[in-house]
Amino acid sequence: MNARERFAGIIHGRPVDKFPVIEWAPWWDKTVDRWKTDGLNMEAAVTVESLQDYWGLDKCLQTWISMFTETTPKELGFGMGILGETGDYATVRKTMYPDVFGLLTDERLNFLELTSARGDTLHFLSVAGFFWFPREILGIERHLYSFYDEPELVHEMCRDYVQWLKELFPTVLSRFRFDFMTFAEDMSYNGGPMISKALFDEFLAPYYREIIEIIHAYGVPVFIDSDGDITQAVDWYASVGADGMLPLERKAGVDVSVYIRKQPQMTFLGHFDKMCMKNGEAAMRAEFERLLPSMVNGKVIPSVDHQTPPDVSMENYRIYVTLLHEYAEKAASLQRKRIGG
Repeated sequence: MNARERFAGIIHGRPVDKFPVIEWAPWWDKTVDRWKTDGLNMEAAVTVESLQDYWGLDKCLQTWISMFTETTPKELGFGMGILGETGDYATVRKTMYPDVFGLLTDERLNFLELTSARGDTLHFLSVAGFFWFPREILGIERHLYSFYDEPELVHEMCRDYVQWLKELFPTVLSRFRFDFMTFAEDMSYNGGPMISKALFDEFLAPYYREIIEIIHAYGVPVFIDSDGDITQAVDWYASVGADGMLPLERKAGVDVSVYIRKQPQMTFLGHFDKMCMKNGEAAMRAEFERLLPSMVNGKVIPSVDHQTPPDVSMENYRIYVTLLHEYAEKAASLQRKRIGG
């Protein structure tokens, strides 16, 4: 089996010969800088793909498509959004929502098709989610108040966005079938979701149901990318048709063993505690042992839970990759015995 077949097998509950061996998020630039001082081959550090090759990982590459254009105003400051406290959405809207037909260039399409045909490269498409998207425009504070102070504005923005997505996905997915796609959300922190279930049901759920149905028509699994503690949110996103979530940050109190019991149909990607990696093989093996039962009993693909930090040496990262391969085979063997095949 190749990486694409293994990934699809896990999602659909079929036996595989080995779990995919991926790091879905690009490495921090400071991590790569540190590895250069450790002796990293400079040619290996050129691209995400070349680094994945260097480390012997299955390649996993992202295609990000934005609702903004080159003429869209920039964020006023970190967390302040484009509009700030008083800006007008109608004015900014004129600079948004580019023509969908030009967003997947022939050059990019050729690259996607060539690398996908080899079977060793997973490709995923990413767009902003219905929590992330208004926050980028309004800024963090105004966005959170807007559910109460400007509810019609939030709905107007989401209606505009879902209409654009309804043009985007059929255009892009009819040209290339991605292995999965992600909605960037980050709507949880270490204390749980930033909004209530009632607000989710009113302001996010209707739009997700509408667009996920279209994505599923092309056979593409939908993952939600949300940092923080998603223990409550995993049920919310399952209710609108999401197929999986990532990155499951361990330090936020996330426990995937709970999620596979609550939502056994969902796939979970990530969850390997990046904070243990600097401590060497024993600590990393213990972390894989923690994950192993969930890998066997559910749909859990281990990966660093949100980018390898710069305190991880090349030596320790090499140990991590070796263990990742070991447990990818071990979990697959145990899972085959459990489900038959």
